[in-house]
Amino acid sequence: MDNKNNPDEEKFNELLFNYGRQDYDKSSKLAKLITEEFPSHQLTWKILGVSLQQLGKLSEAVSANIKAVNLKANDYEAHNNLGFSYLASGNLKLAEKSFRNAISLNPKYDGAYNNLGIAQKRLGELEKAERSFKKAILLNSGYAQAYKNLSSILHDLGKTEEAFENCRKAIDINPKYINAFWNLSSFAKNIKESRYWIERCLAVDPKHLNAILMNAALLFYQGQKSSFLELKKSKLKDHYFMRSFQWVFDLPYLPKLYFNKWHLLDDVIEQSIFSRPFYEFGVWKGLSFKYLKKYYNKGYGFDVFTGLPEDWKVGNITERSGSYSNEGKIPTIDGGEFIKGKFEDTLPIFFSKKRPLASICNFDADLYSSTLIALTFASAVIDSKTILIFDELIMTESWENDEFRALNEFCIKNNYTYEVIAVSFFTKQVALKLKGF
Repeated sequence: MDNKNNPDEEKFNELLFNYGRQDYDKSSKLAKLITEEFPSHQLTWKILGVSLQQLGKLSEAVSANIKAVNLKANDYEAHNNLGFSYLASGNLKLAEKSFRNAISLNPKYDGAYNNLGIAQKRLGELEKAERSFKKAILLNSGYAQAYKNLSSILHDLGKTEEAFENCRKAIDINPKYINAFWNLSSFAKNIKESRYWIERCLAVDPKHLNAILMNAALLFYQGQKSSFLELKKSKLKDHYFMRSFQWVFDLPYLPKLYFNKWHLLDDVIEQSIFSRPFYEFGVWKGLSFKYLKKYYNKGYGFDVFTGLPEDWKVGNITERSGSYSNEGKIPTIDGGEFIKGKFEDTLPIFFSKKRPLASICNFDADLYSSTLIALTFASAVIDSKTILIFDELIMTESWENDEFRALNEFCIKNNYTYEVIAVSFFTKQVALKLKGF
């Protein structure tokens, strides 16, 4: 190597060795030393960016990847790496832009199409994500991860059979693909089917935590309580899955269990009063609103359409203010009436007039504060026959402090109780009716 512009060969080989064996702590430290001495060595910046991201040092990873891109603007891998670091740090629009830059430099870059699909999914652009994953598969028919990712999108779009088929293709390519087994367990129609895929997951990785916990909960539903009770004695007893399961198991009777968001909605819809309208608090892209609107003449949707009004801390993850934004755009759905703005501004005005009683109230506000405001004003259209659906009541690290807390405070204040009629551990949904009118 030219020692004026390149690091010492022995030192650089040491960097490559540690990076290759995924010792990212050592590779990041070595890369930092090299970049300090040779700030124009682009490959080292690339290695540094990836290493830092693997260590969870996301802001530093972004900076290193930006440096790599600036040093070599036509390096499609560097653009992809930058996109991935943006994705991990929640900067979804910048991630999307970086992946598109990578694709423009290399239109046959299957990995960038797959990553673009991931960003689009998180942006709520499911149809675009579907096209991106299909493009990745077209470029690489053996791309197991793209098949698995496509299956998730298809499932979210309600194309359940097609979702199942694509997930099976992922397993055909990689018979030990744990994440695909896990996906299939959540696509199931019943407990027996779900447990089959969970057991396939555990056969590959007996220590797969989510599979261990979920299997114990499903066994409990089948009347076999020993696995759950043993976990209750272990260090996992306070895991948020276990806390969620315990809340359900402590109910007066076990509610119906679903694995699929659409199956739960179908059951709830069947029990509702079709002559009434539905109300949805938190619309985002309008996917669930569209699904509900197929069954009712009228629907009301409330949202700022610019994302979360404040940071939402979920365990160690923080969903930043503005996440789940629709960039202010209101969906166009026949029979839908949308009220744009913060709940505290729009709901008092809307509900100052008499409104028809609700068939369903769908709460997808995520935050404690927003959910409590929505419940408070929606009470004007709720009676004992109204079904309330909470999109993320359980199964998140902070679930007791979010929608769940809002529901219980609302009930205590108004002397209500509730009857849970359906739950989904995989989709985090809970459907219930209020009692005490």
